[in-house]
Amino acid sequence: MKKILYIISPFLLFIIILTVWQVFASQFPRFNFLFGSPSEIWASLLQNTASGLLVSDFFITGFEALTGFVFGVIFGTTAGFILWYSPFVARVFRPYIVILGAIPIFAFAPMVIVWFGIGLSMKIAMATLGAFLVALTQAYEGAKSIDVEEFRLLKIFGATRFQIFQKVIFPSSLSWVLASMKLNVGFALLGAFIGEFISSNQGLGHFMIRSGSLYDIPSVFAGGVYLVLLALLFNLIVVFVEKKKIKIIEFFSVGRETKRALKN
Repeated sequence: MKKILYIISPFLLFIIILTVWQVFASQFPRFNFLFGSPSEIWASLLQNTASGLLVSDFFITGFEALTGFVFGVIFGTTAGFILWYSPFVARVFRPYIVILGAIPIFAFAPMVIVWFGIGLSMKIAMATLGAFLVALTQAYEGAKSIDVEEFRLLKIFGATRFQIFQKVIFPSSLSWVLASMKLNVGFALLGAFIGEFISSNQGLGHFMIRSGSLYDIPSVFAGGVYLVLLALLFNLIVVFVEKKKIKIIEFFSVGRETKRALKN
């Protein structure tokens, strides 16, 4: 019984919140104006989904965020490993990375517009920028987390810095990289949303901002529902990648001869 209650309790809470929300919206016009009602949100979802507007915006924002997410993770992770590989480069760039990490991504928007214009590439660049710094930091911290004695032992046995990276650093820091991917889902979506907020005529960000300017609160929530679905979809992708962790390590860290020996 406790197990069943544990499973259904989140759904019960959700139903209770929707019920109370609907009652307040029907009884208090000002509350309804500010927050809409579940029934109106549902009607907006059905209408804008049937018209194809939300669906097309979903795929546009999804493409922008996913592309930026992939670029940000790849470039950021590579940069983080380069910082570990070259202590001199790490010493030079560490203060600048700290400064960049403290600046809100929104502050870079004017420069990104100058560099990439106001089209699709600008939204992808904003999403990439949002994911880049987190991926860089996590990869660098993960690479540094290796035990010093283990590093020294490998050096004593004649391992090169690249061999240490390939056989030890990369496998041990992969968990950090995967953790950064979960964070970067939100940052990539935020970057794409900010890009659409600044200049766009399509995408979920444009849909929600336009609805808000028209005081159409149910449509704002409807766009938010699709945004949540997009975030959940990205998280499922990250979970899928996590399940392939061993294969990723095997691909990058295990030599061909070792692979053949294991197969035989």
